[in-house]
Amino acid sequence: MANYDLISKLEKLDYFNSLLKGGIIPVNWIDYKVIYEWYLNELKRLSPSGKPTPKIKRQAKSNTAEEYSISERSIYLIIKKMKE
Repeated sequence: MANYDLISKLEKLDYFNSLLKGGIIPVNWIDYKVIYEWYLNELKRLSPSGKPTPKIKRQAKSNTAEEYSISERSIYLIIKKMKE
């Protein structure tokens, strides 16, 4: 199961906020999830055929980095972390 899917399932729990407050789930993982979702939406927006090319993936990463004012390398690492 990917980290993204796991976080999505955990968010549905009634005691999710308690897990965050207790430090069991790092708060920055929620930011990673939001950034990853933005990236996925950019991929969909940029590739109308449904199959993103490497050029489209790079552009989606660049757009996401610009939107959140972080480096493209950070976006790459977030995407990698969410897919693990």
